[in-house]
Amino acid sequence: MDIATITRSVTGNGERYLELFLKEYVSIFREKVNPACPKCLTEYLHRYKNHFKAMANTCNYRLHAKYENIPLEFGSPILVNNGNITDAFAQKLLQHKNGERYFAQMPVKKEPLFVEAAQLKRVYKKAKQAKKKEPTVKASPDTSVTKPQ
Repeated sequence: MDIATITRSVTGNGERYLELFLKEYVSIFREKVNPACPKCLTEYLHRYKNHFKAMANTCNYRLHAKYENIPLEFGSPILVNNGNITDAFAQKLLQHKNGERYFAQMPVKKEPLFVEAAQLKRVYKKAKQAKKKEPTVKASPDTSVTKPQ
């Protein structure tokens, strides 16, 4: 919806869209609103729309601002930006020469669990061997502590 529809229209039940929108806005953002200010209403609507756009996009990649609306491939009509980026689009962009430069945020690559487990076993073995090689200090009978009298 646009701001004109929200401010002037009513539902089939006779409720104003403005009232419904402001109730929804307050329930999400937990702040006071000024329904008499047209500039404020426009800001509320813009913030509300951005909130739901951010929630809808679950992609782990984010483009740098200077690469917004970059063509997906040479001659492609698809322009990729942070609003429509998907993991598949990001993978295609990464295939470009030096494709990592496009991204401000990329997911951290995790190794499979069996690789992590093998690494942990190696670290454990090394620690165990190092502990065996450490010289142990034995208390000799000559170094007993005597009590003061």
